[in-house]
Amino acid sequence: MINTEQIQKLEQKARTAILSAYQQDADENQVHLYVEHHLEELEPDYWVNNLGTAIPQPVQVLNILEVSPYVDWMPEEDENYRIDFTLPEDVTQYVLCVELDRHETFVGILMES
Repeated sequence: MINTEQIQKLEQKARTAILSAYQQDADENQVHLYVEHHLEELEPDYWVNNLGTAIPQPVQVLNILEVSPYVDWMPEEDENYRIDFTLPEDVTQYVLCVELDRHETFVGILMES
């Protein structure tokens, strides 16, 4: 059985992975795509309400991501943790899915809908 402390640890590892991935300049960087898409698509009012500015910095966007309430914190023994992050207020169908293996080692990040 997983406890609150373990969930917080997994969430923090996933958040660290997102910020680290954002700093990479790889082609088709999923974190870059996620941020750029939402900065282009969402109205300035959304950003003002959530971040106090009409044009936030990408790291600000990443810092307000919330864990999806549908995360399975107890996957089957042969499965990895898949932790979905999304923007507040249900404004997008897209999530950043961070995958950690059973040893809590980073596997990858995908933008999914």
